[in-house]
Amino acid sequence: MPALVGEIFAGFLLGPPLADFVPHPEALVLVGEIGLIMLLLEAGVELDVAQLRETGTRALAMGLTGTILPLCVGLGLARASGSASMKSALAVGAAFSPTSLGVAASALKSGKMLDTPVGQLIVAACVVDDILALILLSLFQVLVKENPSIIEYFIPIISSVGFLVVLGGSAVTWMPRFIDDKILKRIPEPRRELAMFSVMTLMLLGYLPLLNYTKASYLTGAFLAGCTFSQIEHAHHAFMEKTHQLMTWLLRVFFAASIGFQVPVTQFGDPYVIGWGFILYLCVAAKLPLGFYVPKFEDVKEGAGYNPFLRDRVITSLAMTCRGEFSFIIAAFALGEGLFTPQMYAAVVWAVLLSCITSPFMLLNLIKYFNNKQMEYLASTNPITLAKDGDGTQPLFLHIKVKAPAFGGMQEQFRKIVNDLGLELIDRRTNRDGRGLDATVQTDLYVRDATVTVKLQKIAAQRKIKKALASAMEESFAESARASNSMTFRKGSLRLSTGNLSHLSLESLDREECECLEDAAREEDEIIERGELIEKRIGEELGDDAEVAVDVWNPWPWTEVLDALVRHFGISEGMGDLSTFREIFDKIDADGSGEIDQDEMYETLARVGVEITEEGVITLVAMIDEDGNGDIDRDEWTNTVEFYLELKDEEAEMDRQQSEHANLMKQLRLRRLNELAAVSTQRLGLERTSDFRSGRSFPTRELERVSDFKSFPTMGQGQRGIRRGSSVPEL
Repeated sequence: MPALVGEIFAGFLLGPPLADFVPHPEALVLVGEIGLIMLLLEAGVELDVAQLRETGTRALAMGLTGTILPLCVGLGLARASGSASMKSALAVGAAFSPTSLGVAASALKSGKMLDTPVGQLIVAACVVDDILALILLSLFQVLVKENPSIIEYFIPIISSVGFLVVLGGSAVTWMPRFIDDKILKRIPEPRRELAMFSVMTLMLLGYLPLLNYTKASYLTGAFLAGCTFSQIEHAHHAFMEKTHQLMTWLLRVFFAASIGFQVPVTQFGDPYVIGWGFILYLCVAAKLPLGFYVPKFEDVKEGAGYNPFLRDRVITSLAMTCRGEFSFIIAAFALGEGLFTPQMYAAVVWAVLLSCITSPFMLLNLIKYFNNKQMEYLASTNPITLAKDGDGTQPLFLHIKVKAPAFGGMQEQFRKIVNDLGLELIDRRTNRDGRGLDATVQTDLYVRDATVTVKLQKIAAQRKIKKALASAMEESFAESARASNSMTFRKGSLRLSTGNLSHLSLESLDREECECLEDAAREEDEIIERGELIEKRIGEELGDDAEVAVDVWNPWPWTEVLDALVRHFGISEGMGDLSTFREIFDKIDADGSGEIDQDEMYETLARVGVEITEEGVITLVAMIDEDGNGDIDRDEWTNTVEFYLELKDEEAEMDRQQSEHANLMKQLRLRRLNELAAVSTQRLGLERTSDFRSGRSFPTRELERVSDFKSFPTMGQGQRGIRRGSSVPEL
């Protein structure tokens, strides 16, 4: 439930409407109005132009339609009541027009949908909604007048749109560069944030009266002042960091005092208020058709128990029904200007509160439902079988990372690319590097390759490959000092392609070990070739500016599962041994059969807090289960734990070596600086070289020589291309 619901309840319970416990309510209302201005200023600072550019005209169409539909429905319902004038009826519809970005984004974030393409489209549409709500507020300043002329109705619209185009266009183009280059960068670093907030305050104090006197809403001025600093990266971060606590409390006061104090809670016992509150909920539902604007980000797979296109449309429809801040702002304004009777105001507030409670609840449950349907489909189509006649293969899972300049329809383009390559999309995340027109978009595609299957490497096989690789590398390095310089390393592990395998000496290995390495290398060749093809195709589709990297992705790393079990059962680092893990085995084996089945593993991992699907449990058990009976016995568990402890010991040793290397480099740098200090001391005729260590400076030309000293390159540093996941063990 959104926090604003509780804040409003606290306001009318403790304030004048009921208990009248709060002293000087007028002062709190004034503080709340400052919070409202800060809310619009923050909305401007958080404006993401790159996001609006990427979503294109769809977000604009959703915002316009989403404003008009509730406005018309509310107008019709209010006029049908027989007790509302045309102006009052327009105010009723306007109160339900804007979608709450805060409420919708919070629900999408909880459902892990905020950084998906459909989540970003919803956010962009909410931003457009907010801008249109500001124009509606400007229009209401005319509606409250007695017999205004026709031209007076158009002045607020012309003024609002004009300033949004002129000042808004400046705020996302030349003005941020001017402020950053000509003002902020000329101020010493310690005082730069203070200067930034000073400039922002001056612009705010200028824009508020400017927009107010030109018949637009002064809140539009607060929004435009914030927009200017949305394009200055360090200013945006500083504002969000420094004002977070202040904004939290100001908004609490706003919703409790400016909104809650005006709620006629005694009216909630009136059947007319409750009944019309439910009727006005139709204005909330008027935004449900907006889901038809959502493009097809994914195709429907044949035989799938869920429809991703339907999922995106329904989620969008529900998300756009979230109401919140602006609805209360417009309703409170209408009440203050006499457009609402207390009964009508209470009915509107009741309907908006219902939306604040029900829409996020339904949205989260809907996301959970579709996620479960997707996981069931993936599990049903996974070729892994635990029967003895199974082929022992699993799909190839890939993580495709694409970084390219933003353009309209970018995410729809990925649908075509994925389909052409025979990939099945499991998850997609989008993030932007920058917030301006020149921002780049990073898209992470997590896919299942329908054209390639790979052998499911059981734990024993992984251990054998790792041991054979270690022996072969040790002998090769002994025979020739770094004869394997041409091999590809990543994070200390060897990429086992046939080309790299040719650099290793296999004479010390038996025939079975050689065949095991050769099979793994041939499979790796196929994966590398597939990854290079995907990189090439995506690069051709998106242009030369696109950066593409393809990695093998393991959705269910077994070592992380054991890490979670270690944390859950309170095993300290370095304290776990085989006997401790045998006790964990007994706890997982709920029926005491001496074997862990899939249900017992799933229930334990769910209790531990590991997010794993049915498909993940099937894969995990299959990796540990050596005899293929579908369960994990004590010996199989022991072998897995032994390998896990070996990997942990090697990881600790690698960390120790890296720490020693870092300390060595630090000592070498210090020695070099001391040598430079000695040279500088001699040239300047200083008495003691210790003056340098005590803080006295020496010429810049000598300091520049420090740049000649570079750290030793680390193995595998800066390499690109496809890499192997945990199915091939690391050294």
